[in-house]
Order: sequence, then structure tokens, then C-alpha cells
Amino acid sequence: MPSPIVPLSDAHLHKQRNWFATIITLAVILLLGAFVWRVLTLAQQIRSGAVDPSTFDFKQSFTSSLRLSAIPLTTGNVNLVTTDDPSLGRADAPLTVVEFADFGCPFSREAGFTLRELSLRYPEKFRYIYRDFPIGELHPIAQKAAEAAECASEQGRFWEYHDKLFHNQSDLSQERLYEFATELNLNTQTFRECLDSGRKREEVLQDYQDGIDAGVRGTPTFFFNGKKVEGAIPKKTFEALINAVP
Repeated sequence: MPSPIVPLSDAHLHKQRNWFATIITLAVILLLGAFVWRVLTLAQQIRSGAVDPSTFDFKQSFTSSLRLSAIPLTTGNVNLVTTDDPSLGRADAPLTVVEFADFGCPFSREAGFTLRELSLRYPEKFRYIYRDFPIGELHPIAQKAAEAAECASEQGRFWEYHDKLFHNQSDLSQERLYEFATELNLNTQTFRECLDSGRKREEVLQDYQDGIDAGVRGTPTFFFNGKKVEGAIPKKTFEALINAVP
């Protein structure tokens, strides 16, 4: 005759739960410790020259254009610094980060907020330049959204409009583009005239072509003093890159 099953006591169950909670807590601490160690090691390697930022791979957070993938890539550093594109930070900062982004790309959205925050935190250490790269086959609204941001830039409000576009990425109809201008207290008549005339179209397309020529094949793509890095870089890693600059 089999022995009767004896239920675990409340004390025993409580002890098991405590052990389980302890194991989970230790696992989380180890993962966080490993991440911090990786970031600190990365910063030291960049500072010493042992690691080139262009070798980093963040393709898991990258929108690739299939139409452009067949175009041969360029090699070496490129100079994409401009004086007429929106920028933040000192012009003579030791690090210049040029970003090619698409207002319809979720990874550009993630990167955009990260860069805005860090540019305010480290204005002396790096300069951030924003350039347009609308991937029309994936985000048909991106071209017009980029033109709208350039129209806002004429009134000195690019960054506020930039944030509006990314905060409302799910609805970038032309009517909404007008509404954003109103919400930001822009001169709406001037804004509408600018957007409806299409006069910013060529400016956006020039950014796009400059990106293609430099090897941009998707968004977001960054150039750290001319060295290309693809994909949305985690904030902690981005800070390590900034702080690694002498």
C-alpha cells in the first residue's frame, strides 16, 4: 500500500519561495553587473584606441532599405558635417555625431530622444547634427514629415517640431503636420506656404543622397567623427562613447 502524500507545511513553502526569490535577485544583479562591466570596458577600449566605434553592430534596432542594399558601400571616413542642418552642441566639440534618421522609423524615434537628452547633458563634449533619410518604400509619410520639420526650422523651431513628429509617429498625415505647427505657435500661414510649395523637397532629398553616397542603407545611421555606426545605440553605450573622447 503506497504511503500517503504529506502536504508541504506553510513554513516549508515559505522557505522555498524565499530561495526562489533569492536566486532571481542574484541573477538580475549578475546581469546588471555584466552590462555595467561591458559598458565601462567598452569606454576604456575606445579611449585607448583598441576599439573602433564603426565596428559596433546594433542591427537589431535598425530599419534597412532593401532598395539600397544592392548599392556597393563606400569605405573609410567621410565628412558629412554641414552648417545648414539642425545641430546641438559646440561647433568645436571634440566629437561630432551626424545622424541620418527617418521620422517614420521607430528606431529613429528611440535614437532621437536619446540624442536630444544627451546633447543637453554634454553640450561641451559633442556636437549633434541631424540629417534626413526618409525611406519612402517603407514610410511614405516620411518625406513630407521631413519637409515639415525643415519648414519649422525656418522659424527656429526645428527641435520642438522634431519631438512632435516622433511623439505622434503613428499619425503623420499632412493635416496633422499643419496641426503640429499650430500647437507649437508657429506662424501657420508661413508654415503652410512653405510646406505646400514643396520648396524643402530638394533639401531633404539632398540629405538622402549624401547619405547614400556615404554608405547609409537604413536608419538610424550615425557617423562618429566620420566613422559609421548603424542602429539605435543604447543610451549607456552612447554615453560611454561620448565620455571616451579625450
